[in-house]
Amino acid sequence: MEEQIKVKLLVDLTRYADGLVAGSQGYTIGSKGMWSRASDNFVTVCFPKIATLDVLWKSLEIIDEEYLKRAEESDKKWKEQLKTARCVELHTGPRGGFRSLQFEYLSSNKIINHYSNGIKSEADGIMEIFKANNIKIRKVVDN
Repeated sequence: MEEQIKVKLLVDLTRYADGLVAGSQGYTIGSKGMWSRASDNFVTVCFPKIATLDVLWKSLEIIDEEYLKRAEESDKKWKEQLKTARCVELHTGPRGGFRSLQFEYLSSNKIINHYSNGIKSEADGIMEIFKANNIKIRKVVDN
């Protein structure tokens, strides 16, 4: 069973069901609908006594305090693990465009993990942590 996360709707979706106005509250139930099964941009949300439908994550605000606390703790743990990074490579195209960021790091149980990220905005945040901790980033130009 997927974890249910309390959410609040940020947009008006009354064209899909009466009562789905901005501010409506519901909870996620995983990937049950056609759109959420096909794309992680969507999640199926149950709005009690209104409707259950797939909604874009960007149209929702997570209001589940327990979930937010766990996410914050997980983020802190991840940032600490990033401080153990080694063999960091920033892969670019021949004209300097971002391709990926790859590195190894030690998990909390001292296991070496290999990580690759192809999302520039996320990689930029990770590289800021590397720079703040004097971790060398090697640039690799791919063809």
